[in-house]
Amino acid sequence: MIADLLLDTDAAEQATDADSTFAQRHPLQIAVCLRKLMAGQDFVTVEFNGRQIVTQVLDVDSRNARFIFDAGSTADDNYALPSARRLIFRSLPGGIHTEFTTLDANPITFEGRPAFEASFPPVLYYVQRREFFRVQTPVLDPYLASGPYVDGGSFRLELQDLSLGGVALKTADERFGSLDSGTVLRDVMLQLGSFGTLRLDLEIVAPRQLTTPKGDRRFVIGCKFVQTPGPAERTLQRVVTHLETRRQALAPRR
Repeated sequence: MIADLLLDTDAAEQATDADSTFAQRHPLQIAVCLRKLMAGQDFVTVEFNGRQIVTQVLDVDSRNARFIFDAGSTADDNYALPSARRLIFRSLPGGIHTEFTTLDANPITFEGRPAFEASFPPVLYYVQRREFFRVQTPVLDPYLASGPYVDGGSFRLELQDLSLGGVALKTADERFGSLDSGTVLRDVMLQLGSFGTLRLDLEIVAPRQLTTPKGDRRFVIGCKFVQTPGPAERTLQRVVTHLETRRQALAPRR
């Protein structure tokens, strides 16, 4: 029999962007959502006391309403986590925003490696609509997009930002100033640094132009992925998580 959950008022009323219609409150519903994270080996960020680790769900115990998640990569953060009163979990499996808060977690050893165990949250938000978090791509060693141009020839553009749903490309190439929304760039090779390459079709959804302080025209081409196979989506999730984690690590602590 599933264990009863002790509801914490503050946790149940946690601030979130998710609509209340997406709130999962029954332990069986919460177990299903957590198992989806575990089965997909999706990355999850855990925020606590001004710190953050990137982890994965390792095990879900619906009978006792508890779950296990992997330790982070930094010893100081792992040491500090058990003393945190509130842990905020966020993930974006398949572009579906998942968020919940637990009260604490205990350090354990799971299958021979360090991990943490926590009780099910009183409420889990599983937002079943496509909402994509965009991250800025590197400037000094930029990610690139290359492929055949719609009217012949080829192009090689830098990525401005990236999400699970698409990319924004930036260029001074005047040819891109005439492309309309709905235009599909076929067989585009995305070069994502150490994460390798992906070959995807891009549909232009938000083309715009801007003028630099020197008076030069630049074009920013917002594109969505026409289709994202599972392996490509998992690669994109790793890239997005890596870039956001690095951004937060470099941001000044308040």
